[in-house]
Amino acid sequence: MMEDTLFLRKNKIDHQKLVPWIVSLSLMLLFSLFYFDSIITSWIRHFRASNSTILFLYQSVVPLIKIITHGTTMIITAFVLYICGRLLNQRIYEVGKSLIIGFVSSGIVVQILKHLIGRARPRLTDNLVFMGPSLKSGYDSFPSGHTAVVFCLAYILSQHFSKYRIVFYSFAILAAFSRILGLSHFFSDILAGAILGLIVGKMLSVKIFLSDKSTKWQR
Repeated sequence: MMEDTLFLRKNKIDHQKLVPWIVSLSLMLLFSLFYFDSIITSWIRHFRASNSTILFLYQSVVPLIKIITHGTTMIITAFVLYICGRLLNQRIYEVGKSLIIGFVSSGIVVQILKHLIGRARPRLTDNLVFMGPSLKSGYDSFPSGHTAVVFCLAYILSQHFSKYRIVFYSFAILAAFSRILGLSHFFSDILAGAILGLIVGKMLSVKIFLSDKSTKWQR
């Protein structure tokens, strides 16, 4: 009972902290779609072509971030934590299980949305182009799948290791901006991905906790 009360209280506090961020990101998303996207993308194209420092940062830092946040890397890490935790440590097991569920859930949701919306990627156009439902290559920009997944996992990790939340979210932000620097996404794409990832992470954290409590009671 005490554990349930503490979780619910913590969940309420986290909810109160999360809502302003989601509202702020949503407002930025609206402005970005109709104004900032084309400006930011043009600016990045210009600096990638003329600024050797920006190009050096992209070529040296971004590939490392891509490797760490690649789907294969993240899911293998989650499974390793899950299996090792199953054998050695209950807390690590719960972290691994939560990450696997978060990875799969956020990935499925974002893939459905991006193919229903059908937004053209920056490599095709700087303009706001929505094709609608499509499986055509290059028309799957909104929202950013990488960003949704890393923010979902950052939220889940922050619930288990709250002292390091700044580290988790900082890395998620770097991963998101690497998608812009690589001209894979518009700014509004990563904002939408971040919002989606936070919402999915929040919903899963509550659902996983309640599911675990139900399982324990059945035992």
